[in-house]
Amino acid sequence: MERNERLGILDLGSNSCRMSLFDTFQDSTYRPVYEVKQNVRLAEGLAEHGGLTNASLLRAMYCLKRFVHIGQLYGVNRWIAVATAAVRQANNREDVLSLLERETGVTFRVLTGDEEARYGYLGVINTVALNHALVFDIGGASSELCLVLNRQLLNAISIPFGALNLREMYGTLGEEKAVERAYATVAQALSDVPWLAQAYSLPLIGLGGTARAIAKLHMGDAGTEWTRLHGYSFPAAYTASKLRELQGMSVSKRRKIKGIAKHRAEIITSGMAVLQAIIDQVHPAIVYISRNGIREGLLFDALLGQTGTPVVSSVLAYSVSNFQRQFEVDRNVAAIVTTAALRLFDAMQSDSDLGQEDRIILWTAAQIEGAGTYVHPENAANHAAYLVQSTYLYGLSNEQWARVGHVVSGKTGDPRCSKLSVLLRLARWLTLELGVPLTDIGWITQRRELTIAGGADLQAIVPDTADGKVVEDAQRLLGITLHFSETTP
Repeated sequence: MERNERLGILDLGSNSCRMSLFDTFQDSTYRPVYEVKQNVRLAEGLAEHGGLTNASLLRAMYCLKRFVHIGQLYGVNRWIAVATAAVRQANNREDVLSLLERETGVTFRVLTGDEEARYGYLGVINTVALNHALVFDIGGASSELCLVLNRQLLNAISIPFGALNLREMYGTLGEEKAVERAYATVAQALSDVPWLAQAYSLPLIGLGGTARAIAKLHMGDAGTEWTRLHGYSFPAAYTASKLRELQGMSVSKRRKIKGIAKHRAEIITSGMAVLQAIIDQVHPAIVYISRNGIREGLLFDALLGQTGTPVVSSVLAYSVSNFQRQFEVDRNVAAIVTTAALRLFDAMQSDSDLGQEDRIILWTAAQIEGAGTYVHPENAANHAAYLVQSTYLYGLSNEQWARVGHVVSGKTGDPRCSKLSVLLRLARWLTLELGVPLTDIGWITQRRELTIAGGADLQAIVPDTADGKVVEDAQRLLGITLHFSETTP
């Protein structure tokens, strides 16, 4: 299917400017093409002057002109450009919008606080498989909160306090007092939000630079190997202890810490004060990180909003579908292999230690293992496993995605993954290498015997097939024996 359009999304935030390019298709799938960000500190001086300063506007304008030029090189067909809290709060916003359109040729829309919260929710709910949560986005000049129950947006609010403007408001008071006042300001604002009582003890899902920075700090302190941020989690209690530690450091010392970008070293404690105020209000046990937010929310609204509510029914299924398109997986072949693998799995269930989570892992692996041939048919399993770990797939935890990669590659020390990998190989070998129709495969539970129509003629070619060793591995790891019958089982 040919692409519908190449969509460019510009997000002019209070601290950073970001651009994402996507190819969109008529079946409502998409493919990420390019993304870039730059720190522009647009809200710098806003608290003092009430409007955006010439210096901050020049930084933003030059950044946006470069981004639009990049988009033109990539052949963007349509732009969606939005500005958030800094422009929303500025008393010179109309002049700012006119300047940006004149200099870039792109029309910017200023999001209301509710719209900003909603787009953040859409970016999260379509890529994070949690049913209930409080979603937060700590920006430079505002913070948004969304109450999500049964994956539906129940309530949302935007408060005019973020990491950058809180630092400007209280930074002259000294580090300890500045953080104390920032915390108190946000805590007071949150105390006036009655529906936050419904978020009590719900997990938090954070998006934005502050949330990502805290997650990176936790990775470093936990000795966790750097991995994908999306879906990463840390205990909510970590925020308070880390905030106290960072308060005792100079800005120059913070800049040397892995995980804190140089431009964020000065404002990180203000952002953490916002998060701590949220934590103390709703008492969550855990904080999850979403890499996706406003830009992805705008994408999903453009893709899915024409047909109803832009929320996918299954994060995993939708993500797998996008992955298959991006790496040109033959969906017919994937469906056949998947059906065979799941039939084998289900037939074994009466005396197997594998459970429902394992079945989901197997389904996912069978759906996407064909992606390896996009790189090259040789070593396709290794290529597919690499793609699983190196691209953003959604709907499972990071640990589960690691298991999917192990099942696809077959390289694992985990006994459960080894069993699933053999089941996947067996399904692929039967349906593709031997070409056996699904109707010609039977299962005798009592003897763990797999009966295959084709008789001696088919059995004779087994040693010559590429993965004939799977017969031995199925016997060794799963206790499955193969019987070639002259009749259909």
